[in-house]
Amino acid sequence: MLRQHHRRLNLSHILSTLELAGITTPQAQADALGNIATARKLTRMMLGGNVPSMFARGAEHAFELKRGWMDLPYNAPPPLPKRLARMALPPPLAEETPPLTSKEPEVA
Repeated sequence: MLRQHHRRLNLSHILSTLELAGITTPQAQADALGNIATARKLTRMMLGGNVPSMFARGAEHAFELKRGWMDLPYNAPPPLPKRLARMALPPPLAEETPPLTSKEPEVA
């Protein structure tokens, strides 16, 4: 049972990393994980369903993590792998700001 708890918590960390990268929908997250589970299965696992060993090993591989990472407690999300960075949304464009003028406003 403790292993399932760690797997679920680490899956949460992985999905948080994907969300921060702009990969937010369950289907896009399933794609980013290499389709080792369907979007529905991902949701079920997060809601308390079984996180199988095959899925855990596949998620570790997709995130370039050491084998067994999903089975141990961690407090921080893993870094986004380089291959997934291409899937992430580009950073938002900065809004154009009017150029600064060197003149000071006139005081009346």
